[in-house]
Amino acid sequence: MTHRSSGFTMIEVLVAMLVIGTGALAMVMLQLHALRSSRDNSLQVRAAAMAGELAELRAAYHAVATGGADPYLFAFDAGKTSPSSIAACSSSPCDATGFANTTIADWSARLAGNFPAARAIVCRDSSAGKQPAWRCDDSPTSPVMVKLGWRRADSAPDDASNAAPLMQLFIGR
Repeated sequence: MTHRSSGFTMIEVLVAMLVIGTGALAMVMLQLHALRSSRDNSLQVRAAAMAGELAELRAAYHAVATGGADPYLFAFDAGKTSPSSIAACSSSPCDATGFANTTIADWSARLAGNFPAARAIVCRDSSAGKQPAWRCDDSPTSPVMVKLGWRRADSAPDDASNAAPLMQLFIGR
């Protein structure tokens, strides 16, 4: 007479645990990918908003300025330079160039505070639509571009300064 017991064997339990564990690991990896993607998208939106703000400030400057060098053509690298501390125009009157310098210092400080290893350059460059690069041709007939970069969540700390800009936007002539 054979005695048959009901229940699971040890092999069946181990296979079930392996299947459940693999599924749980896949769910955790999916969640991490979603969080990283959400962070990257948030930084892209903030960068576009800051570039738009800079375009508006530059347009307002050109509406009131008379000749001279354009203070809105500048470069900033949070890893190498800190935003310049220029006296705010709210405490004393200043001209259009002084106001431009103050707003650039404020903009650079916010960029450094909101983006890891932030880097920005605003220059004349005719390479719009091509692979983004930090180099600019500075031709007087080229459009003004803002190029922004920062360290992405999936990159090493040393890669941010050497990587190509993550965003390149046209902001005027």
